[in-house]
Amino acid sequence: MEARLLLTDNDRQLFALCLAKTRATKGAGFSETSRSHVGEAHLAFGQLYGLHDEEGPTPDEMFAGFVLHDLSSFPQSYPKPDLTYLPPETVFECGELWASTAGGAHIARQAIWILLHVLGAKALVAYPIFKPWNLTLAYRRNFAHVGEPIEWPYACTNDGDKILVKAIVSEGDNLRHLIEEGTQYGFTASENAEVIRFNSPHRLFRQRERSTIPPRLKEGISQDHIAV
Repeated sequence: MEARLLLTDNDRQLFALCLAKTRATKGAGFSETSRSHVGEAHLAFGQLYGLHDEEGPTPDEMFAGFVLHDLSSFPQSYPKPDLTYLPPETVFECGELWASTAGGAHIARQAIWILLHVLGAKALVAYPIFKPWNLTLAYRRNFAHVGEPIEWPYACTNDGDKILVKAIVSEGDNLRHLIEEGTQYGFTASENAEVIRFNSPHRLFRQRERSTIPPRLKEGISQDHIAV
């Protein structure tokens, strides 16, 4: 697998289109509020990575993506939790994770764990949706779920309902376990982490393959086939 830092305007626009489409059509559907500029800031100033299966039938097709930024670049999206006891350049926020292909989010998360190692991270913070559907279940291990659910001011469902998120943080031994989990299968990183190539134990389930997926696996795959 390959995670590519998106540097051209065309690639970044494609990422934004894929993110918006996936958010609108997966699960119950949601989008940013009309007043929010948080997503725009992330897409404009964050590090956008697209995931590609360079050995698959469509190596140039982006099947998943995410955005990273460290807190010396710009602040975290919400003031809690307080991570000011760590150097800001070592604290990363991850968001805008999307996957258009079942299995893609597992691979994207593995790429994130590898990048945290390459970038010398000491902590990772994220804000997965908690209600009206619970996307925090993918982060049960090696994350501290901090505080009560937060009424997210930057997004709403397609029906205009409020969204609650949970702040999650990985640091110390928990972060070390995530990094070990992501890097154990081998990887290479180019200069400035513009391209990360890595072996993954996770499989992509493309459209033509879905009829062969055992029924007991389908429920787990549906949780992965979303944007957060």
